[in-house]
Amino acid sequence: MNARKKIAAWNAGMKEHLEAMSKVTSRGADFDAFREFMEVRIAHWDALWEEYTKPRWARLRMNRYGGKQRAFANFFNALSALKEDESQRLVVAYGAGRWKTQKGTRPAPTTRTYKECARRFATIPIDEFRTWYTHHELGRTIQRVKMETCQRSPEDIAKYGPLTEEQMERRAKVRGLLTSVSTTNDGKKRMEFVNREF
Repeated sequence: MNARKKIAAWNAGMKEHLEAMSKVTSRGADFDAFREFMEVRIAHWDALWEEYTKPRWARLRMNRYGGKQRAFANFFNALSALKEDESQRLVVAYGAGRWKTQKGTRPAPTTRTYKECARRFATIPIDEFRTWYTHHELGRTIQRVKMETCQRSPEDIAKYGPLTEEQMERRAKVRGLLTSVSTTNDGKKRMEFVNREF
């Protein structure tokens, strides 16, 4: 039986107490609400204490911790095996992003994983902004938008001089704008402008 099934089975007998505790909260500045929370907590405290101080909960937490450590060890051992000889140094570029937690979802374990990684390897946090190359829904390669390279007008050439090839290339790129290019059934190119991941 895995950990989730064990927790569900063990909590089945505590359902009444847990539901009562979930209806009140200690947050907020309302004294009456806090008093109600304390009354409910005191009413259910003995039953909750008796259940959650049983050795099986401590064993379960220890087993889960050991499982996570084994998973990290197996992953990082496989990563270490990529080195061709012992003189090589493995450096990990770790994405330093943080994902906002939303209701019903779990946050990415960035801090824990980063610490485990930094304990074993030289780890450099990198900014994740626009480090991706494939659109997450379309599965197509993302490209920078470019306009046609063109020279200055004759009046501007007379006033400022002609642009070099490098200057024309630089001016042709539209800063920050990305596109997904695909081919339609009739052979025409189709461009969709995209931003970073949503």
